[in-house]
Amino acid sequence: MELILFAMIGLIVIVALLASRLNDNSFPFPFDKKEAVFTSAEKNFQNLVEQAMGPDYRVLNRVKLSDVVTIRNGVSEKAGQTAASNAEKKYLDFVICDRNSMKLLGAIDLVDTQGKGYKIKKDWFVSGALEAASIPHLRIKVKANYTVEEIRSCINTRIIGDKRPEPKMKGRVIPAPMVKVRSKNTGVLTPAAARSSVNALNTAKKSRQLSSRPVAALPH
Repeated sequence: MELILFAMIGLIVIVALLASRLNDNSFPFPFDKKEAVFTSAEKNFQNLVEQAMGPDYRVLNRVKLSDVVTIRNGVSEKAGQTAASNAEKKYLDFVICDRNSMKLLGAIDLVDTQGKGYKIKKDWFVSGALEAASIPHLRIKVKANYTVEEIRSCINTRIIGDKRPEPKMKGRVIPAPMVKVRSKNTGVLTPAAARSSVNALNTAKKSRQLSSRPVAALPH
C-alpha cells in the first residue's frame, strides 16, 4: 500500500513539473519585442554623425569587433582562438565606412559619465585590438547639446583626417612653401624702377662706346 502511495506521489510531482515547464512563459523562447532598437542617446548621436559626414559615408550601428578585425598570420592557434572569442563578445557603437567601397574608416563609442552603465570605463581589449589593427577609435561623451559642426570637426580630425587640397601645377602636387605669390603687374613704373632702368641703359651705352674705339698695337 505504501509503495503504491509513493508511486502516486512521484507521478503527481512529475506531472506538476511538466505542467509548470509547459505553462512557463519563458520557455522555450523567452523573448519579446523591444520598444526601440536604439537608446535615445544612440539615436540622437547617429543623426548628428550622418548629418556631419554627408552622403559620401555610411554609419553602421552596433558592429561586432570580430566583424572589423581578423587574426593576423603567425599567431599561435591557442592565442588566436582566445582573441577571436573575446572579439566576438565585444561590439562598437558606430562604425564609419566609405559609402561606395565600404572601406572601414574608424569606430566611435559613446560614454555615459552619469553612471548609467553605458560603457563608462574604457575597454582595454577593444582599444588595444583597434590600435593593433590601425583602426582610429573615438570615445565621445554623451551630451545633449552637441552641434553638427563639433561632430564633423572631431571626426575629420581624428578619423577621416583633415586633408586640405594642396596647390597643383601641370598635374603635379607641389608643397605649399614652394609656391610663391607673383606680384601683380599694374603697368605703373615706380621711381626706383625708373632709376634702375636709366642706370642700366647708361652702362650699356658706355660699354658699346668702349668696344668701338680702335685698339693700339702692342710693341714688338
